[in-house]
Amino acid sequence: MNRPRCFSMGGVSRFLLCLLFIAAPGRASAEPAATEESDFFSFERASLEDILNIKTSVASRTDIGLRETPGLVTVMTAEDIRLSGARDLIDLLRLVPDFEFSVDVQGNLGLGVRGNSANEGKVLLLWDGQPYNELLYSTVQYDRFPVDQIERIEIIKGPGSVIYGGFAELAVINIRTRTPRALNGSRVYGGYGQMRDARGREFAGYQFGQILGDTKISALAHISAAQRSDRRYTDLAGDSYDMNRDSSLESKNLNLFLERKGLALRFILDDFALRERDQYTTLLSTGATRVRFPVYSFEAKYAFHAAEHLRVEPRFAYQYSRPWKELDDHFPYDKTVKQYTGGLTAFYEPTDAACLLGGAELTHDRVDVGPATGAAASYPGTRTKAQYDNLAFFAQAALDMDIFNLVAGGRLDRNSHSGSSFVPRLAVTKLVNDFNFKAIYSGAFRAPSIENIRLTPDIKPERTTTAELEAGYKVSENLFMSANAFDITIKHPIVFFFDGQEHYGNFPRTGTRGCGAGLKFKENGNYVELGFSAYSAAKNRAGVYETPSDSSAMLAFPRYKAVLSSRYQLTKKLTVSPSLIYLSKRYGFLSAGKTRAYGALTQADIYFAMKDCFARNLELGLGAHNLFGASYSYIQAYDSGHMPLPAESREILLRAAYAF
Repeated sequence: MNRPRCFSMGGVSRFLLCLLFIAAPGRASAEPAATEESDFFSFERASLEDILNIKTSVASRTDIGLRETPGLVTVMTAEDIRLSGARDLIDLLRLVPDFEFSVDVQGNLGLGVRGNSANEGKVLLLWDGQPYNELLYSTVQYDRFPVDQIERIEIIKGPGSVIYGGFAELAVINIRTRTPRALNGSRVYGGYGQMRDARGREFAGYQFGQILGDTKISALAHISAAQRSDRRYTDLAGDSYDMNRDSSLESKNLNLFLERKGLALRFILDDFALRERDQYTTLLSTGATRVRFPVYSFEAKYAFHAAEHLRVEPRFAYQYSRPWKELDDHFPYDKTVKQYTGGLTAFYEPTDAACLLGGAELTHDRVDVGPATGAAASYPGTRTKAQYDNLAFFAQAALDMDIFNLVAGGRLDRNSHSGSSFVPRLAVTKLVNDFNFKAIYSGAFRAPSIENIRLTPDIKPERTTTAELEAGYKVSENLFMSANAFDITIKHPIVFFFDGQEHYGNFPRTGTRGCGAGLKFKENGNYVELGFSAYSAAKNRAGVYETPSDSSAMLAFPRYKAVLSSRYQLTKKLTVSPSLIYLSKRYGFLSAGKTRAYGALTQADIYFAMKDCFARNLELGLGAHNLFGASYSYIQAYDSGHMPLPAESREILLRAAYAF
């Protein structure tokens, strides 16, 4: 049998790297691409106060400084992302102490939030405003996102359902790509990664952005080929395979944007595919199979002022996708999902101290079963079609009062399968000189997804309540410290498990409570950030998440996690960014029905970035990921018999980018 090639790109990215070096000297006089954000957050100019006062709208839909925004929010700027040396979105999200990843099925990874498995429909991921939770099972394929396109990541480490709806149950990840203003011309980039025993990745891309009068346009293109690991996976039966070439990750992405006089249009074509052999519990004896996740999105938005203090934003979006597409004898599956979304949001700001917003959104989902799909995956009565509707109304008021800032809101959803649900939100924040405080209570609602309903027609929706506290103090001009606490309760959690067949069920309750702490130090061009998070699973009553030997821990996720990120400006052009991630012991499978503790480990990365290297606007980067070769694996977060999936060994990464 001929094994499939892992890399379909051939020498594309290596050719691009050579082209960069050849072309760069001839463009040495070109002006650098202007970007307000990169100027604001440059090492030479930014202070700690600048970092603490970053404005974000992710938790409120209006711009508010980080210390006053009604949510526990993390923002990663373009500079943070570029200097981290991150290879993919997983690298970036693992720098958040509240997040950690686990293995799901068929080579896919899932996110955990504060110890809770959040793989299916519990975290909303937005890419330029487009939801990337696939609509059949509501999972997210985190390997597919090109980090070289990202301008900014805003993360709510708590519910966002009042504004964003059901998928925003435990967290929101809002990603914005490079804007026309940030690009101000063209940019090409490429990179190559080498693992200990195999090629790790190749990638390349082109970006263009321009402002022409009152018209803004951009085009972003990316192609990449990588693989999950170069180590061996062993299943419960003791069978194993070399993941080199049998764990490939292939991505193609085209993102087009046009804005003129308040009208914004966006079209995204995204095709992601992975190869895997681990399936659900046992290996595929015939070799790796290919699973695809193609998606095409279109959005039209228009913003206008209907009155002096009233701004109105109508929106229409369409998404076409075929998630989990697999055309073979192992698990033939081909379903097409079409989603139509229409919405209207109004913002009323009568004074600087008050902001009211409200709106409505109607979503229609339709799924069609392809002829290659097995009969068992059809809908009741062997139907090949299914459709669902969701109508939502939401409102929120933000008041800047003398003693504190108050944000209160709610959302009412009417789902054609699950019925009605109302979720509230109340946040109190205050910034006084160098001290800030937040107290937040949020409700969340997660309706069953299309395949949840097919597999378990009487499945109930899950409802979440979360309470959060945060306090921060700026000790000096260079040092800031913060601490937080949280309590999460999920009633009737929707849980997947596999016993030879796919199943879903509702358990009485799950959830965690815990705390976290953070420290930021900034002086001149040097920056150090330390984050810590801890949880207890004492509230969990879902048996598939339990660890028999430790009732305070959930499967897969460490009870304690610490992250150290730092940057040091060695010269005006050269920056080094070392980072450390510490995980306490985790629990996973040893054999069928039995678990074991996997020991604590520390992973180290280091990345060197040089700007204006040899020629103006040419950036070079060299990094080592998993520097000390820690044996990190992704552990399954529920009891379904999948052994830990090995992550990559040490990987050396070279990347280059040139703006013109």
